[in-house]
Amino acid sequence: MTDRSPQRGTLASHTVLVAVALGVAQVAAYAVSVVAARALGPDGFGILAALLGILLIGSVLAMGIQAVAARRLVSLDEADRSGAARSMLRDGLVGGIAVALATLAVSPLLMWLLRLDGWASLLLAAATFVPITWAGAQYGIAQGRESYHRLAAVYAIVGLGRGIGGVVGALATGSVLGTMAGLAVGTAAGAVMGRLVVAPLARAPRERLAGFFGESAHATHALLALFVLTNVDVLLARALLDAEQAGIYGVGAVIAKVAFWLPQFVGVVAFPRFADTRRGRATVVSLIAVGGIGLVVVAATAALPGLVVAFVGGSAYTSLVPLAWLFAAIGATFALAQALLLTRLAVDDRRAVIAVWGAAATLVVVATIVMPRSVGGLAASALTAGVALALVGLVVTASELRPARTAADRPTR
Repeated sequence: MTDRSPQRGTLASHTVLVAVALGVAQVAAYAVSVVAARALGPDGFGILAALLGILLIGSVLAMGIQAVAARRLVSLDEADRSGAARSMLRDGLVGGIAVALATLAVSPLLMWLLRLDGWASLLLAAATFVPITWAGAQYGIAQGRESYHRLAAVYAIVGLGRGIGGVVGALATGSVLGTMAGLAVGTAAGAVMGRLVVAPLARAPRERLAGFFGESAHATHALLALFVLTNVDVLLARALLDAEQAGIYGVGAVIAKVAFWLPQFVGVVAFPRFADTRRGRATVVSLIAVGGIGLVVVAATAALPGLVVAFVGGSAYTSLVPLAWLFAAIGATFALAQALLLTRLAVDDRRAVIAVWGAAATLVVVATIVMPRSVGGLAASALTAGVALALVGLVVTASELRPARTAADRPTR
């Protein structure tokens, strides 16, 4: 395979560019949670947090399509890339419609599980999956082409559209329904503009992509397991805790999400390198970077817990202050587990999903049977599951890299 990596002198600038764009998107997403926590109150925000958890879980098809699109485009010749990208955009739109319909099919179960009073908010969540998944194809095309300027632009545009829509909806209506309507409209507007950004990469006639949906399904399965793991605690909070505690846990989950998503740019830039001859070095550097960022976030949260909680949730959530560091540790551990999973997806390793589902099952069992039904007990359950998964991933990665290092160090005769 031809090494099509950017020049060494530009790699750092590309990493910073993607980091800034993802930062803009994440800040916009967190702005929705911060504003909604104040506008809706603990009970309403508990419902919104659960709906946002559903959006995150449902967005795994977008991430699966992104991963497969990027992996495939890295391996294709230049002449074949544009036509393949055109097909990926269509498949992303079709996939989004499929996720929306699937959400509607299971909506009675979700209504019961989340104790929702009406259907409208859940219907809006289903509709939002269409632009989310379409945008996933756009990310994958820019990522696979290693066109980081376009990738950064799409991340920022879609993230800002979603964030602005959600904030406006929360402030204008003070309701869960209004917030979800703003999220849906803003995400759709961002995806339309993102399609224009990647248009130059997908101008050729569509080419048939054999097995694309099958590979996307496998990648989605693995990412679904990860996102169930990283979001099931919020859903369990609605089921195991009272309304006020669930709202408090929802604010803690925002802290965890910050720590989880903060190092995301590392995997985005490194993913094409995980799929070719650059794999070994990219894996080591990425894990060190993700782990280091996580340690900094946990230390900062432990040093200034009151400030963190005040910023995220406000004065109504002061009882969360002693546990703030725990939620940061949850997010940092899950981020490391995600980085390890991406290294497996880049080589189409379909066994990694077993460990992820095992960790999710561990979280549910520990939370419902072992730990007390409290904010701290549920958080400790999530951290236990994350640490177990990260340790398994590190052992597997070390066993893979050791033979390569031994071969590289062996003297030639």
